[in-house]
Amino acid sequence: MENVADVGAPKDVRPGTGTAARTGAGGGRATAGYTFRAAAEWAEFGAVLDLAYGGHPHSPAHSAVVGALFEPKRSLVACYGGRPCATLAGYALEMTLPGGPAPVAGIGYVAVAPPHRRRGLMRELLRKALTALHEERTEPVAVLHSTEPGIYGRFGFGLASQAVEVSVPPEARAFAGEVAASGLTLDVVSPDEAHAAVADVYRACLSQRPGLLRRDAAWQRRAVEDEPAGRNGAGRLLCMVVSGPGGDARAYALYRLRPAWERSRPRYALSVREVFACDPAAYAFVWRSLLDTDLAGAVTAACCPVDDPLLALLDDPRSAAPTVRDQLYARAVDLDRALTARTYSAPVDVVLEVRDVMCPWNEGRWRLCAEPGGGAVCVRTGAAADLALGARDVGAVLLGGGSLAQLALAGRVAELRPGALRAASAAFRHDPAPYCPTAF
Repeated sequence: MENVADVGAPKDVRPGTGTAARTGAGGGRATAGYTFRAAAEWAEFGAVLDLAYGGHPHSPAHSAVVGALFEPKRSLVACYGGRPCATLAGYALEMTLPGGPAPVAGIGYVAVAPPHRRRGLMRELLRKALTALHEERTEPVAVLHSTEPGIYGRFGFGLASQAVEVSVPPEARAFAGEVAASGLTLDVVSPDEAHAAVADVYRACLSQRPGLLRRDAAWQRRAVEDEPAGRNGAGRLLCMVVSGPGGDARAYALYRLRPAWERSRPRYALSVREVFACDPAAYAFVWRSLLDTDLAGAVTAACCPVDDPLLALLDDPRSAAPTVRDQLYARAVDLDRALTARTYSAPVDVVLEVRDVMCPWNEGRWRLCAEPGGGAVCVRTGAAADLALGARDVGAVLLGGGSLAQLALAGRVAELRPGALRAASAAFRHDPAPYCPTAF
């Protein structure tokens, strides 16, 4: 995400391009006079981020939560006159890919101060971060969430997962069938009280979908954080926990209520942050309980999987006004390692001709061979290309959510050998769809 904050800068620096290295002075005319270095501590981001996010500093408690996740050696700042004016945070993460967990590099808090914009600072920060990952042979895939969808495609990041927002009105809460709730019980507690239950359920769900991030204790605190500045008039964060006959947690929902009245009647807004369940019965039960909450008007979930079962549970899904939006963006740091970090849904033997200006070591022709569920091989080749595509398009299909066939219809992927597109598109797709609710 690119954000802006006025922390002062010269007015005579002209646009241009920079070099790709982790630290040091900028290499192009645009970045002349700027220095780039690893961040010393989370507090260095403060001057830029507080203003970039609207000039409303977060509480010390929030700073402690995000500060505990901060990795200085992976994070960068651009400085002018010794003062930070652009930032990029890097994280070593583990994400579920098709076939199992794999290391990925998370990128967040990309911010550029207004007087320093259009000078290539964000491009230079990203180039340095990606080059370091390549040179150090660490994570083969980089991922990020973006506040502005149009920014990161030019840097080779493709839309790897989507989310759906639903808002279920009171008159459309009926399910298409009965909820089998035999032996299930419900409790509503604070996230702190439900810490173990939330962690257990999420851990059990981790392998179910690509895009889910492993959460250690620090990331778990981030997931259930209840920052007052983020409540927007609503009450404290609540946790609904569904337990099985043996008392083991089977599902949970994080949500909050905002008081509202309409024609002298309560119409509280119930906002759902996330829902996870170990089995279909627990999933249906936790949603039935959310929709039956006393005083609630519309029940809104802003970030559900694009293939969320809720849309099949509801008898009238149209009234929930499902709205699809972008979610996670991904790109291959090293193409061969990225494509062999996952499994494939169908046999594939295809030669890809890849364009990648941001990471030129990925450019050229690569032969990808794989059998369903087995290991994949990806090597450079001089053979004729079957498909031609850009780094952005590779990123869009890395997690199994994007469709090569759809990208071809949009003119972004070219089929050079008849039949190659259909076979490759089937191989890259994954069911269920990828989903990443964890903010970073």
